[in-house]
Amino acid sequence: MGDGPTIVVDTNVLLNLATPVVDDHSRAPSGGDPLKAVLSSYDVHVSASVVGEVTEAAGGDDLLAAAATAVLRSTSYLTTHDVATESEATLDYGLDEGESHAIWLANELGAAMLVTDEFGTTNYLLVSLALDDRNVLFTTTHVLCKFGGRGVLDPRYVASVLTYYCETKEWDEQYVGPLRTLYLS
Repeated sequence: MGDGPTIVVDTNVLLNLATPVVDDHSRAPSGGDPLKAVLSSYDVHVSASVVGEVTEAAGGDDLLAAAATAVLRSTSYLTTHDVATESEATLDYGLDEGESHAIWLANELGAAMLVTDEFGTTNYLLVSLALDDRNVLFTTTHVLCKFGGRGVLDPRYVASVLTYYCETKEWDEQYVGPLRTLYLS
């Protein structure tokens, strides 16, 4: 477990962090390990539902399953909470169980950050409204850009990873671009 601030992450964040490392296609950037960087820089907490979703995703034979398998190999670096027994019912915002549990856990722990990749959707707004402290919501893009800006990951690698995500995951360049400019220029 990392020595840094406590953060809570959602399923997609973990899978997205692992994807460029396990993607063996030529389009995948090389030179860093975003998942390892996050796990060594932060004290990462997840709900048991996140681990369950990652376990389910590992059942296939595609890139998502490879990313999920990489995350499962790293679960000893995660602090897992059985949020379902502690939290109330799923938040009535149209969010899934994992997102609802992540919000509850971030609020309960007073986490420095809740990292989710719901940007570009109305869910991002809903998540931000449900958090106790509106300044703790981040995305994988934001975390990686901060790592590039601070030298935790090579800024050129981070720029390549962001391009990779825009091309393969259709991340919105209108969101990614300003963060890229702010931290990597």
